[in-house]
Amino acid sequence: MGLKGRRVVSSVAVLTGLLVVGLLLLMPISGNFAGYLWWRYTADPHPQTGSIYTDGAAIHYQRYPGQGPAILLLHGGLSHRLSWFSQLPWLVSSGREVVLIDSRGHGRSDLGDGELSYERHAADVMAVMAALHLRKADIIGWSDGGNTALVLAHLHPERINRVLAISANYDPSGLTAEARADAGRPANAFTYWINRWWTEAGPKTQALEGRIKRMWLSGPNLTPTDLTGIRCPVLLIVGGRDVIRLEHAEAMAGLIPGARLEVVVDGGHSLPVTEAGWVNREIGGFLHVPLP
Repeated sequence: MGLKGRRVVSSVAVLTGLLVVGLLLLMPISGNFAGYLWWRYTADPHPQTGSIYTDGAAIHYQRYPGQGPAILLLHGGLSHRLSWFSQLPWLVSSGREVVLIDSRGHGRSDLGDGELSYERHAADVMAVMAALHLRKADIIGWSDGGNTALVLAHLHPERINRVLAISANYDPSGLTAEARADAGRPANAFTYWINRWWTEAGPKTQALEGRIKRMWLSGPNLTPTDLTGIRCPVLLIVGGRDVIRLEHAEAMAGLIPGARLEVVVDGGHSLPVTEAGWVNREIGGFLHVPLP
């Protein structure tokens, strides 16, 4: 074999090695997604899907009928409803009613006109609850979804049973300096492609990204007084390497009466995916949902 041939073989070996290492590192994530696909196409869950029109936009939802208070899953910014693939199968299989919502501008929901805010997202959630005749609900929110859940607990305490907020902040000071800097600049071509794919936003991705980042820098705007007025049980989860400052999360837990804070020391901002097993156990214990 000549030098050129050996270089090709060497390059293939390196790429193969990197692929194997990558698959090993991602095995828990890919395993969870494979489990979701298996459940989706074998368990035949048949969710009720639809959209409700509110405040100039159609907001899409998926509803899995069940017993007990509904569990609402609110995803993060620049994502969509299926980011909960590690939680959805067992929550539905538990027999509880589960509702996923594509937040405004994400997935199959319209963006509409005007700027985004967490109060606007909260109003969209309330509109879905009204359309589905949900008197009260438990809410699991991740990132922007967690912020929205806290706003709901503040504005509509009579409609919220419990809040589990993952990687949430109550005002913009909760973001790390790096996260604030990132929110202040446009995405590069690769990140834009990822955002377009992961949000399912299609042509509205650029407009969505701009409005989302402006929202990150200007909200949420809950005050310490607002937090001390929250009366439902609250569980806060944050990563030690999150885009949310740990000191901010600790302060929030101290302000919300009876709130509990759990910290995943080596965790980042994607705990429902990267630490799915642990997160699911926390969800199960907090919402009294049996694990499979």
